[in-house]
Amino acid sequence: MPLRFLVFHLAPVLVLGLHQSASEGGIKFLRGDTHEEAVACGRTGADCAVAPYLLCPMENEHYSAWIASPFSRVASSVYEAVRRRQRVRPMEENGANGWGVGIYVSPAQNYEKAESIQRLAIRRAGQTIEPTTSTFAPVNVQGLAGATKQVSKGFFAFPIDVFSPAADITIVFVGPFGEATCTLDRLKLSSLR
Repeated sequence: MPLRFLVFHLAPVLVLGLHQSASEGGIKFLRGDTHEEAVACGRTGADCAVAPYLLCPMENEHYSAWIASPFSRVASSVYEAVRRRQRVRPMEENGANGWGVGIYVSPAQNYEKAESIQRLAIRRAGQTIEPTTSTFAPVNVQGLAGATKQVSKGFFAFPIDVFSPAADITIVFVGPFGEATCTLDRLKLSSLR
C-alpha cells in the first residue's frame, strides 16, 4: 500500500519535472535575506546582476532576451542606479515578487538581423508551456546608414515553477524567420535566483 501511494502521488511530479525541493537552487520569490542579497549583487556589478540572466547571447542573432526574476529585478535596478551614479532605491520585495517571472525579448542590435518577436513558449519534460500573459510593444531599430525599421519587443510571463532546476528547459522564440531556441540545462537553472 505505501508503495502504491508513493507512485500515485509522485508520478505527476516526476513526469512534469516541476517539483523543486527546498535544498535546490533556482528562482524563488524574495524574502528579507534574499532581498538583501539581491541589493548586494546589484552593487557588485553586471557579472552578478545582469549576465546570468541573458539568454544565449552568442547564439541568438535575431533577439536579445533575458529572464526577469524577483531577484534579478532588484539586482539589475540597483546595478543601473550605481552605474548611472543615481540614488539607489531598490524595489521592495512585494513589488519584485508581484511581477512574477518572465522573459523580456527585444530585437537584436544588428539592424540587418533584428526581427519582431511574435510568440514565445517553453518546452520542458516533453510539454510545451505557453506564457500566462504576453505583452508586445513597437520599437524602432536604426541601421548604420540611418535607416530605421519598426519591429516589436515583448514580455512573456510564466509560473515560477517552470524555471525549476528539476528539468532542462528550451525557450522557443517565434518570429517572421521561423523558430530559434535557447536551452537552459539544470545546472544553469540552479544558478539562477
